[in-house]
Amino acid sequence: MATKSFEIDWTTGKEIIEYDDDITYGELEAILQGAIDLSDVSKPKVNIPKYRFSILMKVLTKAPFPTGDAVSIRNLKSKQANQIMKEVMKDYPLAKYLGEWVESFTGSMDLNEQDSAFTTSAP
Repeated sequence: MATKSFEIDWTTGKEIIEYDDDITYGELEAILQGAIDLSDVSKPKVNIPKYRFSILMKVLTKAPFPTGDAVSIRNLKSKQANQIMKEVMKDYPLAKYLGEWVESFTGSMDLNEQDSAFTTSAP
């Protein structure tokens, strides 16, 4: 785990944001569990805003606002929040973790080793 940093435009000028580029397995699983509804496995529901917010709550370590504080994060100006989100989500892409979850559920399948054939049909 490393601490990464970047600059954002703040009301008083440029400010440094620092965040952890990795979290524990348990922390990540808890965030995913809270943001993904698998009550109907054929139609999973993903709450992307909740995922993004939960990641920021967990990984930010230094900012010009109190880190780990839900109210402070919710009160960020949209432009500032988007700058922060753009940088942090480079290390926490939801698609990566969803892919890992699906692979855990379905298993890894090598197309060359499958016994069944795929067919394409029009709806």
